[in-house]
Parts: sequence; C-alpha cells; structure tokens
Amino acid sequence: MTPFDAPHLHAFVSRGPKAGIILYPHRHRDGGYVVSMTRFEKDYIEVTDSSELLGWLEKGYRLRMSNKDGGIPAPSLIEPGAIYRPVKL
Repeated sequence: MTPFDAPHLHAFVSRGPKAGIILYPHRHRDGGYVVSMTRFEKDYIEVTDSSELLGWLEKGYRLRMSNKDGGIPAPSLIEPGAIYRPVKL
C-alpha cells in the first residue's frame, strides 16, 4: 500500500521505541479497511472504499492503521482524534 491509497489519512506512533513513525490506514488482503468503536473483532466494520473512511472517523469510529515499510506490520486501532485528515480549502 502506498500512503495515498486512502485519502491522505495518517497518524504517528506516540510512544515507545518506534515513536514518531507514521501510520497509514491498514489495507487488508481483500483490499478493504476496518473501522470499529471497540477493539473487539465482533465490532469490526469492513470498509471497501477508502473514500468512505473520513465519514466513519467523523462518526467517532477508530481506524486500523499500520506501516509495514516502517517496521509496524501489525495494525493498531487508532482513535479519530489522533488521525490527521486532509485540509479542506
């Protein structure tokens, strides 16, 4: 996945030895993304179109994010307030 597959959404690792590494929406093998209000898999919602992710974040859903090239292959569930969004001009 390139950083621009999703609409320029990104976050940063906030603590630990990998603090500061950028995270991008995690694209699963089926090409989709996952949002959820909780960390429990039963609550996961699969999103197939990356352009819909911003709408889910605005509703308060968390987004699974990772960065395989940056050494963070396992996705973490990131809260909306920690995710940077595109600037609307």
